[in-house]
Amino acid sequence: MAQNSADGWTIHAAGFDPLCERGVEAALSIENGNFGVRAALEEGSAASHPLIIVAGIYIDIAGPAGQTLLTLPDPATLHLAIEHAEIDIQRVQTIEHLRTLDMRAGELRRAWTFDDGTGRRWRLESTRAASAAEAHLYLHRVVLALERGDTANLDIRFVAASDDKAGTAGEVGGDVRMAVVGPASARTRVSRSFAGPWKLASQSAAASVGDGQHVAIESVTSVASGAAPDAGSFDREHQRNRDAWRARWDDAAITVGGHEDLNRAARFATYHLLAAGSECDGRWSIGARNLSGEGYHGHVFWDTETFMLPALMLTRPAAARSALLYRHRTLPAACERARGLGYEGALFAWESTDTGEDRTPHMDTRPDGTTIRILTGEQEHHIAGDVPYAVMQYWRATGDDAFMREAGAEIVFECARFWNSRVTPGTQEHDILKVIGPDEFHENVNNDAYTNTIARWTLETAIALSREDGVAGDAMHALDITLREADEWEATASTIKRSRFTGDEVVSQFDGFLDLDDAPVRKYRDARVPIDLALGFAAMQHLRAVKQADVLMSAALLPDIWSEGGLRANYAFYEPRTAHTSSLSPPMHALVAAWLREPDDTIRYLEQSAAIDLGDNFVGASLGVHIGSMGGLWQAVVFGLGGLKFDADGIAFDPYLPPPISELALSFVWRGRHVDARIADDVRIRIDGEAATVRVNREQRRVSGDATFAYDPMVTYWSATVGAPA
Repeated sequence: MAQNSADGWTIHAAGFDPLCERGVEAALSIENGNFGVRAALEEGSAASHPLIIVAGIYIDIAGPAGQTLLTLPDPATLHLAIEHAEIDIQRVQTIEHLRTLDMRAGELRRAWTFDDGTGRRWRLESTRAASAAEAHLYLHRVVLALERGDTANLDIRFVAASDDKAGTAGEVGGDVRMAVVGPASARTRVSRSFAGPWKLASQSAAASVGDGQHVAIESVTSVASGAAPDAGSFDREHQRNRDAWRARWDDAAITVGGHEDLNRAARFATYHLLAAGSECDGRWSIGARNLSGEGYHGHVFWDTETFMLPALMLTRPAAARSALLYRHRTLPAACERARGLGYEGALFAWESTDTGEDRTPHMDTRPDGTTIRILTGEQEHHIAGDVPYAVMQYWRATGDDAFMREAGAEIVFECARFWNSRVTPGTQEHDILKVIGPDEFHENVNNDAYTNTIARWTLETAIALSREDGVAGDAMHALDITLREADEWEATASTIKRSRFTGDEVVSQFDGFLDLDDAPVRKYRDARVPIDLALGFAAMQHLRAVKQADVLMSAALLPDIWSEGGLRANYAFYEPRTAHTSSLSPPMHALVAAWLREPDDTIRYLEQSAAIDLGDNFVGASLGVHIGSMGGLWQAVVFGLGGLKFDADGIAFDPYLPPPISELALSFVWRGRHVDARIADDVRIRIDGEAATVRVNREQRRVSGDATFAYDPMVTYWSATVGAPA
């Protein structure tokens, strides 16, 4: 079903396979941060699941999830009947069927040629877009042409009525125009307008179409959490959407030369990331499947801060800022959660919705029918370090001091208070007991390497922030943080237990991990049944099998704490023991493999990451795209292959392009400045055409506009650092 495109900017789904349909609808979805629309067939099918998923509006549901994002019927749904016979793609003779996601234009196109069973040949073409220019607008145009055959009567029924969603605030409104156009016919129009609190009525229209004529239907629908605003014509709004997407890509262009599948996957990931998040001042954040499907009910996880925001803060910083303001808005719930568990400060929910309260289910039924208790909501506390980490990365990337004064510093300080109270004092070291790290195969562990590392980092960062002039002062005063409290954080940070090392610098993932039995992890990597289902979840507690990057996750986020020898030793130990049963794991392994100059693993894990949603005819995306994994793939390409690093002083490149990759071109925004970089036989950097200070192998150079440097992949240390304007 999936087809490659020659230009690298389109994703195709050819034909129709009911078993793959849910995945196609998610992978080719159109979104704009305020709502998402699945790429379902206009006329529907038994396999279709047409939906609009609205961001930030949660409704209560029965079951362990508690709340889910609001869904609406798709106004593009058109029930078509030719001479009173309902049109169904599974019942007519399809000659050609192709859906195309145009990532550059941010639109979905469809072309379907079919015989209705009477010898008449029809062609349906449609275009859909969730506007990037006006985030409440949904655009749809469909043209149904009679290419050959006798005149036929069409009956068209617009979207069926939805359940009454009047209990939530918002409206759907818009206008549909239908015209019959063609030789020897008058141009006729049928139009309807609709508005209401999330409820659309079913309406019908009829037309007679002759040979060479077509019916054109255009709609501009407003989906708004409030009164539905007015909108322009389809043509006007369609062009505005294209212009807005062109502007987004200007700040996020990405090309991976020499590997077309990876090039397309990198753009596919970037497209979904650019379509995620809204500049809504913290009213909502980005769920684990964004707005493409109902997986995880739109709940927000650590995926947002750790995997998605690094891309957004360098391509759409306003959207990254809004997602972090969501964490600040829900800080009271995080503080209440910490108090409820007997701690101080703030512990963000493992799964959160609109209020920030924890929505993690307590029980789950496994595919084999067994029921297990879910402890992630109770024990996966590293999110209290993941959110501060994203805050600091955003600040370094943007220099947004206002955000730090108003929100960022308070988040860091409250999370530091949590970790200071979370430790259990020992004789010489402090322990962090009964936690779950990123490796969710092991519960109730003590001193998880990633958790202890991110806790220590949070405390040390809060200490440094408290001693800076300016941005942290207001937050310290508001929280009544004294120098004595900061000194206590310093004492705690210095005594948090560091994971044990073996003689070759391998870190114990948690207390006792190195004493566990080895497991045949590689045997199950490509098996139909994952290792935890094959061996049983209880058995995993006693095996050296890792669900996803845990120790290596520390290295991915905080590479400066590792020596090259230590990183290499830990990669060699943990890579063969990692099952990758989380989609977040392969891109992090690709990232670390690139840093270690491991060509085979770099390419293998990049390709594995690319296939998560695009492979196997999109089946992996059935519940929605894995946008956290997409953020990880973006990082693996930009931070791994490109070697991009940034801090308060500037940006640096330390690239690695293993064969067959021949070129990498990137565009991004750093501290309000547009940066273009091209890495091939040499490295070329352009920074807004302004003067800048550049360091190459520690030599200072001044450049204005373009800068070109020699690139040698065998050089251990290579960088070009772009500092503040000269």
